[in-house]
Amino acid sequence: MKIKNQMTTTPDQLDYTKLPLVFNVYKSVGPSSFNVVHHFKKNLDFDFGKIGHFGTLDPFAQGVLLIGIQGAQKLNDYIHQLLPKTYRAKGLFGGKTDTGDHTSAVVESRHLHESFKDSTVEEIEALMREHFLGEYWQAPHSVSATKFEGKRLYVHALEGRLIQKEKVKREILDLKIISFAYPQIEFLVTVSSGTYVRSLFEEMSALMGGLGALNELERVSIGSNTVAEALKKEQWPQKGERFNLEQFGRPLDQVIRLNKVRLTDLQTRRYVQGQRFLFKDIEVIEKENIRQIDTPELWWVYSPEGILIGLARQGELLAESELRAIFNLQLSIALFS
Repeated sequence: MKIKNQMTTTPDQLDYTKLPLVFNVYKSVGPSSFNVVHHFKKNLDFDFGKIGHFGTLDPFAQGVLLIGIQGAQKLNDYIHQLLPKTYRAKGLFGGKTDTGDHTSAVVESRHLHESFKDSTVEEIEALMREHFLGEYWQAPHSVSATKFEGKRLYVHALEGRLIQKEKVKREILDLKIISFAYPQIEFLVTVSSGTYVRSLFEEMSALMGGLGALNELERVSIGSNTVAEALKKEQWPQKGERFNLEQFGRPLDQVIRLNKVRLTDLQTRRYVQGQRFLFKDIEVIEKENIRQIDTPELWWVYSPEGILIGLARQGELLAESELRAIFNLQLSIALFS
């Protein structure tokens, strides 16, 4: 196999109105994720098919919200599986709320143990990293978007039922304390999908003998999609105004960074027909060095011209490894032709 660079389709080869795209959008405090998606649905001025987002931010939270159109939303599970999320949070020690943040009243008070109140940032960070980094078992917060009996937990809470679900395995990839001056703290945490920072902060507070709730929560990145690049509200599409898809829409291989293979003409024809072929017969590959939550054998697939045609998984057929399509980009584009 040969190593080849730059196997990404160039903008002049693409019709962005017929391509699965993802928008990195900045959601402010106040609106729901649904409200933001609805704005794009109402104001994008072409037939983009279905639309959806990758990971809810509730009204209290702000930051990166990824929105997919034209088939991109079909990769929702892969974005959740592969891309770590980083959050910046500000918390206040001394009281617990039902929501885990200060949008609701304090229902129980307890300050940190005296021995922690004068701790340095370095001391607090060392304690938290020792206790939380790596494999982490967490129960979804009782006002989260996790479902129980077909309804979101926050809906049950609004109806007066606080549901406590079993703990599930998550992963804390990094945790840094930005500042600490009791009773306030600010920290940065990178987590696997499904991790609730409210619940994490409650456990951080308990570790030091007290209670706590968040004052602010910002999702600063999903994988390589950061707040620095996110579309602020003044950049969102507006009725009657041209929205620059080429500038603001990201093709899938720029959203999820994976290893890449380039096929021959014959292999390309077989791939788009859903056929499998041996991985050893592929002549050109490119390896990425970007850290993912998990590393299954997933590959972006390109035509001989370097045009992205789909996503494939490397599996086992008898004793030899094969490549099989799991997302055919050409079929998705055909739906909008």
